[in-house]
Amino acid sequence: MTAPTTEPAPPHAAPPARPAHTGLLRATAVIATIGVVVALVGVAILLLPVQTPTQDCGTSLGYLLDGRVDVLVSETDPPAGITPAEAKANNANPCRERVADRTKPAAVLIGAGLVAALGAALVEGTIRFLTWRKRGARRTGPDVATEPTDRTGDAPRPDPDPSPPAEA
Repeated sequence: MTAPTTEPAPPHAAPPARPAHTGLLRATAVIATIGVVVALVGVAILLLPVQTPTQDCGTSLGYLLDGRVDVLVSETDPPAGITPAEAKANNANPCRERVADRTKPAAVLIGAGLVAALGAALVEGTIRFLTWRKRGARRTGPDVATEPTDRTGDAPRPDPDPSPPAEA
């Protein structure tokens, strides 16, 4: 049976510094995710097909990028398979107007999503940078500057060989 030791317990290491504003960092991640999803919904709206009774306009994005033109139909002599009412509806609301009606809300969604995502990224980056600088300033005291630190810079490294140096 061994006798109990009377050596004091080793001092506990200081707890690692918690990052500041964890709630705010979570909020920025959620806002950035929502912003990306909103922007993707806007892109999806641009990729939906648009058509008139007489013309297949393609997608809004394709129509705008290709520079397509409207095909107007004679209301008095419509092509085969097209009624005069369909020809009148085509001419009253051609591809150009239909694409514009779809592109405006898509552009708003893309813009709002990008602003939200980039704003959240900017806020999070600023918080992380300021927290990093604050921790760096804490470690620049006279004791810390001369002591070696471990890889993370959080605590002094223990001496690997605690025995006194041998005399020659």
